[in-house]
Amino acid sequence: MVTKVISLNRTPADPGTSSFAMLLHQEGDQVRRDVFPLLAREDTASRRVMAGYTVVYPGCTTNGHAHSDREEIYHFARGSGVMIVDGCETEVAAGDTLYLPPGPFHTARNPSALPLEYFWVTIECGG
Repeated sequence: MVTKVISLNRTPADPGTSSFAMLLHQEGDQVRRDVFPLLAREDTASRRVMAGYTVVYPGCTTNGHAHSDREEIYHFARGSGVMIVDGCETEVAAGDTLYLPPGPFHTARNPSALPLEYFWVTIECGG
């Protein structure tokens, strides 16, 4: 018998008509993600910190955004994908942490067959 390794991240979902994968791959908008706000600024002593958790579905992206007034940290909890920062692509996977200074436009893309999930924290600059 030959040993075989199969990567779940590289295995496409069954394209049946009732699959979630079919819903995700409709023509047009590929922004498919859920954001779970965990900590609002008004819930913190400094009023400068926010935190949340995002799930980017297979084959989809986030809207992308930029903020000149805050730093951001992403910690990837599950899956793998690509962070695009000012047009430069960086592959990310569970266990990775990405720091973003204020300013650059950034978005997450998930080309894999499984959800990409990450925890994020923003810290407003200045005081």
